[in-house]
Amino acid sequence: MGFVFDFLRANYAHFLLGLLLLNLILIASLVVISRRLSRLASRYDKRLMDGSVGGIVDRLTEQTSAISRIESRLDEINARQLEQAEAIKGCLQKVGLVRFDAFDDVGGEQSFALVLLDAKGNGIAMSSLYGRQDSRLYAKGIQGGESERTLSDEEQAALAKALATDAAAVRTK
Repeated sequence: MGFVFDFLRANYAHFLLGLLLLNLILIASLVVISRRLSRLASRYDKRLMDGSVGGIVDRLTEQTSAISRIESRLDEINARQLEQAEAIKGCLQKVGLVRFDAFDDVGGEQSFALVLLDAKGNGIAMSSLYGRQDSRLYAKGIQGGESERTLSDEEQAALAKALATDAAAVRTK
């Protein structure tokens, strides 16, 4: 330990000179930083005086009102979309078709049973019976997936196809 004290006593002038130099460097850095801060503050004050900061505030106010208009328009669009989605439920969405031979003497499955339904299962069942002498067309109402009248086997098959039909992909056979 005595060795360290002897070294410090012998070289204390060098240590003091080094600390003095370090203090001068720190003071110079402080002066440079102080000047930069002063210039920045004066620029900021000048902009406040010119009103350019007020322009930024005005621009932010404009943007806020624009966002409010967009939000209200988006609410209108969402409400309209809900109305349209409800209206689409009443449109034709489900189709079932069954072709068959109504009479033994007529081939080629010229007769058919066709069921057309909306999303709620309301619609119509139509049957066309094709014969050599004449053709007939019958229609029956469908409410909630059930017929008002008794359905033939072919009409029941067409109704089952229509009820199984996905609204996104209407399939016929």
